[in-house]
Amino acid sequence: ANVEPSFVIRAIRSLLALGSLVFALSALALLVMPSTFATLLGLTPSSDLDWALRMMGAILVALAGQMWLVRHTPDPSTRGAAAVMVLGGGLMTVMTIWLPGEWSSLRWVYLGFGLNFCLLYLILLLLGLRDAPELRDVYDEDDEE
Repeated sequence: ANVEPSFVIRAIRSLLALGSLVFALSALALLVMPSTFATLLGLTPSSDLDWALRMMGAILVALAGQMWLVRHTPDPSTRGAAAVMVLGGGLMTVMTIWLPGEWSSLRWVYLGFGLNFCLLYLILLLLGLRDAPELRDVYDEDDEE
């Protein structure tokens, strides 16, 4: 049976698509111009830092691709991807706060993006709890009381 996905699932899939595009653009910048990216983040460029930023860019390529692809998976997998993004986004947000160096405009932008994406995934997961098929029976029993 082809069941229309709930608003929450559609919203998570849209957020995964948008996040995938943000990560793809970040990956491109990290791979192509790591020294410029480091400077914009308030860090001092070096060959070691360039390598680390390029490696992060490569990882973001993989993550962006997975986020793009997981939008087409069944609802439980979509919810799972959102839960992973709450954890991963939360860690990236904390790491942005702990980033050494001066607080730059780009750092504030990244902090804002990271925090907002993380919170949106969390809010959507919480809103979708009542839609989760494995929880539906539990809620139906509560409604009967």
